[in-house]
Amino acid sequence: MVKTYAQIIVLMIGINSTSCSFSRDESAYSERLRILMDSPPATLNPRRTLDAAGQRINALLFRALTRLDENLEPQPDLAESWKMFDGGRTWKFAIRADLKDHQHRSIGAQEILECLENYRAGEPYSPLRESFLSWVRTELGPDRKSVILRLSQPDPYLLRNLSLLRFYQDATGSEKPCAELKDDTIPISNGLYAPNIWTLNPESSFELNSHVTNRRSLRLLFVNDENTKAIYLLRGEADVTQNAIGLSKTKLAKDHLQSRYSVVERDGVSVAYLAFNMRDPILSKLAVRRAIALAIDRELIISTKLDGYAKLAGSFLSPLLPESFQTEMKSEPNQSSRVLEQAGFMKNKAGIFFQLHYKTTPSREGLEMAQIFQQMLKRIGVELIIDVVEPAVFFSSIRKGSFQLYSSRWVGVADGSILSRTLHTGQLTNRVGYVNPEMDALLDRASREMSLTQRKEILREIQSLMAKDMPYFPLWYWKNTVIFNKKLRGLDPGQISLSGALEPITRLR
Repeated sequence: MVKTYAQIIVLMIGINSTSCSFSRDESAYSERLRILMDSPPATLNPRRTLDAAGQRINALLFRALTRLDENLEPQPDLAESWKMFDGGRTWKFAIRADLKDHQHRSIGAQEILECLENYRAGEPYSPLRESFLSWVRTELGPDRKSVILRLSQPDPYLLRNLSLLRFYQDATGSEKPCAELKDDTIPISNGLYAPNIWTLNPESSFELNSHVTNRRSLRLLFVNDENTKAIYLLRGEADVTQNAIGLSKTKLAKDHLQSRYSVVERDGVSVAYLAFNMRDPILSKLAVRRAIALAIDRELIISTKLDGYAKLAGSFLSPLLPESFQTEMKSEPNQSSRVLEQAGFMKNKAGIFFQLHYKTTPSREGLEMAQIFQQMLKRIGVELIIDVVEPAVFFSSIRKGSFQLYSSRWVGVADGSILSRTLHTGQLTNRVGYVNPEMDALLDRASREMSLTQRKEILREIQSLMAKDMPYFPLWYWKNTVIFNKKLRGLDPGQISLSGALEPITRLR
């Protein structure tokens, strides 16, 4: 059993105990709550924030018509209530009275109208507009205290997606609300926190000042390197981290640092998946995709490599979401080889059917998972060549379709709209190039069906067809794990956001 602090350091960061010495900093304390994150945001421009880190931070800085609670249900925010008319083609949002930003400027229905129109039709184009394809115009309500959204067809996901359109005004007041930010433009926040010093691209840290009682101001620490993250935690230079520490180090903290840290967990909705490039001459064959899925022993990976911090996935939608329909596929390597043989593939003298390239980043866990996949596919006669590229190159390649195989995760999946974004022909996030007119027709029906009961039946067909065609192979759902200093209080498992949002952990006191 690990008993000493030095031994824990050796295990967590893999150093030689005779060559490294640093002491535990008992005095490490800050008036700010220090949150350790695994990467900085790509941008904090609210019009362009698509990455998980940026969305989590902007949710603290800027409000929207709606917000999502810990269970991903829409709640009032700038709007105090709403009503739906015309079968879901018209929505009226009553705006809260006496709203102000952090410069004490009023936020009324007129300002919110201008903001929404900037997201809908402003230039340059906001990528967030892709979630509102049926939105045709915005109007001021007759009472001038409400805004009205007109849609060309019903949209069952409107309330959730509106939480992404965050309100802001520039410091000079020279532009309409939510206009594109220039490099020297400072947006005025209006949420729970305001930035100490504004920057579009924070690199190592970002400080936020609290604008509500009973919440400490924050210091967000962005650390990519796994060993450095462990050092921050062990030396007391961070108070709390959520889903940012590798699984092996999380387990060590849970097993051996109980006297210093609390570990609180809740099942989550973020889903890991394997993506197949459907444009590729080999991977375009269903038999190949199915054989690969049969070869990967997900249960073994979850129980050993992932230490139980994940659950088997049968869809992009977690069972925690009402629209989920799970399909089952067990690992069967022997059947996998037969599937390839029946499809006409022959092994060469080295016992290999063919080679495939798998793209990943240099992160330790990403590389280890690539090697696991490599070994599992080798057993069925598929040679997996691992191509390691820097994160920026990785994401650029994925967006361009320059890959054969890759694995990633969708963070904070809230509803069935993820299926339209990833499966519908022509969608930007349909990166695998999947085309199926039957699927498109089902997705179109689901995207305008307001009845949850009827929409679930359509989504059941969609998820079944996805499992049959297999453009993606869902792997597992990640748990949300929060590690925080035992001196802090105020976080129960049920309070952790299913999506991993930061707001619940800012309640620690």
